[in-house]
Amino acid sequence: MYLTAKQQVKHLSKDDYHSIRELCHAAKNLTNEAIYNVRQYYFTEGKFLKYEKNYALLKNSSNYRTLNSNMAQQILKEVDGSFKSFFGLLRLAKKGKYAFQDCKLPHYLPKDGYTTLVIGFVRLNGNKLILPFSNSFKKTHKPVEITIPPILLDKKVNEIRIIPL
Repeated sequence: MYLTAKQQVKHLSKDDYHSIRELCHAAKNLTNEAIYNVRQYYFTEGKFLKYEKNYALLKNSSNYRTLNSNMAQQILKEVDGSFKSFFGLLRLAKKGKYAFQDCKLPHYLPKDGYTTLVIGFVRLNGNKLILPFSNSFKKTHKPVEITIPPILLDKKVNEIRIIPL
C-alpha cells in the first residue's frame, strides 16, 4: 500500500522560503526549456525528441545547474511523459480512435510562475529533510531543513514533492 501525506510547511524562515521559491522558478524555466526543445524538434523534424537527447541539450543550462541533478532529471522525465502522451494521442487519431482537434501540444508554463519540485531520491536525517541543492546553489544559499510528519518516521519515503502556493 502506498501512503501519501500532505504537509503545509509554515515554519520556514524568509531565507528558506526565498531559496525554495528560487528553485521552483528555476524548475519552471527548465520545464519551459525542455518543452521548447521538444516542440522545435517536432516542428522541424516531425518526430519526438527523446529524453536522452533533450538531457544532452539541457545539462549545461543555467536552470539545470541551479537545481540538484536528481530534481532536474525528474522535470525532464515529466516533460518527456507529457509529450509521449501527446504522440500517443496522435497515433490514436491517425487510426481514427481519437479526434485530431483534441490533440494539443503541451503548453509552456507562465513566465512569472513556479512549478513543483520533485525529490525522487530522498535522504532523511532523523525527522528532517535537508533539501538537496546543486553545488552552485549551495555556494550562495544555506541549507533548508524541513521537518517531515511523524506518521512517516518509520516508513520508506520514495518521493517528496514541494508544491509552490
